Amino acid sequence: MSESGGMPPQRHCPHHGPPKLRRRRVLLCLAFTVLVLLLLAAAAAIALLAVIRPRDPVTELLSVNATGVLPSVVPLPTVSVQLNVTFLLVVRVRNPNPAAFRHGTATTSLYYRGAVVGYGEVPAGTVPSRGAAIVRMNMTVQADRVVAAAGIGGLIADVLAGEMEFEARTEVPGTVVLLGFVKRSVEARSTCRVVVGVADVKVRRQECHNEAKL
Repeated sequence: MSESGGMPPQRHCPHHGPPKLRRRRVLLCLAFTVLVLLLLAAAAAIALLAVIRPRDPVTELLSVNATGVLPSVVPLPTVSVQLNVTFLLVVRVRNPNPAAFRHGTATTSLYYRGAVVGYGEVPAGTVPSRGAAIVRMNMTVQADRVVAAAGIGGLIADVLAGEMEFEARTEVPGTVVLLGFVKRSVEARSTCRVVVGVADVKVRRQECHNEAKL
């Protein structure tokens, strides 16, 4: 005799159903977790790059000294210009980055009335992180280029005025490597206007502007 008031018979799902569903849910959860982690890593990398963005190195002209003899015009037997001047520039390169600034050959070009009349170089070197380095350059003014730039008339006018104005342009190219893999090329530049007295060969005025190119 069968019992009619007992528990209803239980229905069993096929054995292959629930494991597949659980596996699918686990895979979806893992995929979502990986996606979130990747997005967080990308956001962190972007924020880190923004924070560690290389800052501009700064070049400062500390001093300019001129030695020698500024132009004297000899009219006879033929017009000639006697000139023997050497400039000594002392430039400080400051590196505000938390990594060393490795620079190539530093160069300075000396201009007179828009034409190059002198040139100097300093070998490659390294400026420590958040530190500074001193660069010294000697440049001899080339008499023939001075005459070509101003002409005899313009040169005589400057001599009679008692002053000659030069412009020194310094370029220090290099690289900064942050965290061992973020490498940026940087070029520090400075442009200085220097006015020299003809009688005493002394720097009377100087004005400088600094910039950097990333």
